[in-house]
Amino acid sequence: MTEEEFTRHVECMRQDGFAILPNILTEGECDAARDALDRLEPNRAQGSFECLFNKDRAFERIYQVPDLLKFIRYFLGADALLSSMHGSILAPGAGGGALHADGAITGHNRDTSLAPADAGLRITSHVVALNCIVCISEFTDQNGATELVPGSHLHPTLDRPADAEVRAKPAFAGRGSVVVFNANTWHGPSKNRSDLPRYAVLNPWRRYWTRCEYELARVVAPEVLARAGEEGQVIFGMGALPPYLEIWQWDRNSGRPKEEATHLQRD
Repeated sequence: MTEEEFTRHVECMRQDGFAILPNILTEGECDAARDALDRLEPNRAQGSFECLFNKDRAFERIYQVPDLLKFIRYFLGADALLSSMHGSILAPGAGGGALHADGAITGHNRDTSLAPADAGLRITSHVVALNCIVCISEFTDQNGATELVPGSHLHPTLDRPADAEVRAKPAFAGRGSVVVFNANTWHGPSKNRSDLPRYAVLNPWRRYWTRCEYELARVVAPEVLARAGEEGQVIFGMGALPPYLEIWQWDRNSGRPKEEATHLQRD
């Protein structure tokens, strides 16, 4: 990605609340991810589509692509945290409607977390969270491309904008592209009118100081963390783990007790 392209994507994010980054994954990487999703799908009810980085090495590449990581950190900071990683297979006939904004369960758009002093206004001055839809399939006008409402990230309240369904636009994207959007942006899948399933991986990110969907530092498999190298320590939030010991016994960088307090380690 050139600096000119990067700047253009940044402007799209600021103005529309989303940007489409092309060619983040290769055709081969998309093939591997699709095959892995097909293999995992029968056990979906048992959580096989959750925390995909622990389920198949094909998904480890997603949070290691420099261009994508640079874009995420531009808005969320150098210590941005991966919040989760879910699989998505939209079957023929599925999808349509259900426009929503993210962050209503654990994030800043949770209605019970809106304080009286907020006067009904959510945070729109800064990007608090991003979601990434990794297009394992091409997103077309027939197979359920995600629809997004341009500018809705600036809508001041938690209620749906009155004209959201009229303004919603499908995010047509090539295979291997990533649709990155502000968690405030109203969005939802369009109907899959094709004869084939539409594959994607959902990859949300949060600011370091917010609550993630998962405490991934406790979820990530040791071998996955090791393969991620030094970046993995940041991405999975090893330093973001809250201490369960007193500060003098706790190593914030590793998210574990200091050497002299290892006898107090719980996991």
